Amino acid sequence: MRLRDKVTIVTGAASGIGRATALLFASEGARLVLNDIDSQGLETVLLQTGRDKTRAVAGNVAEEETARRLAHEAMSAFGRIDVLVNNAGVHFVRDITDMTVEEWDRLMDINLKSMFLCCKHVIPHMLRQKSGSIVNLASISSFVGQEMDGASTFAYNITKAGALQLTKSLATRYAADGIRINCVCPGNVETNIVKRTTAGEVAEFWRQAAHSEPMGRNAQPIEIANAILFLAADEASFVTGCPLVVDGGYLAR
Repeated sequence: MRLRDKVTIVTGAASGIGRATALLFASEGARLVLNDIDSQGLETVLLQTGRDKTRAVAGNVAEEETARRLAHEAMSAFGRIDVLVNNAGVHFVRDITDMTVEEWDRLMDINLKSMFLCCKHVIPHMLRQKSGSIVNLASISSFVGQEMDGASTFAYNITKAGALQLTKSLATRYAADGIRINCVCPGNVETNIVKRTTAGEVAEFWRQAAHSEPMGRNAQPIEIANAILFLAADEASFVTGCPLVVDGGYLAR
């Protein structure tokens, strides 16, 4: 019960890493405020974590009102905010010569602006408590250039580099206030973030992706959730500004 009664906000909690994190944190005793644009998926997770210790706020955290509602719901229901997990995000592949301004703005909003907004509305409560832990979802894409399907992931990589720099900048700013800010940098994780026409094509994509990992396999969402748990919990009490790489050795080559 490493998070017993710790009030935790998790964005993008209806599937993938967010869902795995919500379920793991619930098993560790956390009180949860969960967010996703997928209200039906969010309801399913809510049933699994238990309504007595979980609240749901459906909506787009790239919109300030949703971020404000998340913080307000946590304070209204539980009286404090101990942990924020900024997980909401989407993948995107498009060369710079083909990407539209609208696509750029949408990606920056979902992947990076959402983190800014959630931090903006959560940190004031943590400052009053003189304690708190924020975990941002960055990526191996924070560090390298990448291509996929014959095109660049440059814009996605920029959002993840931004998540890394947001982590470091806020960590140094608020360390003396008892607030720790870290990020997890996953490699390939088998979630529904990759879109393909058929289940067979999805399976083939992940099979090919595993070849890029020195371990010869992709991560499962629970393996990333365990890394998030470490950074969120008191065991990591002297860890801040840290990019925790969970990539099966990808960046070590």
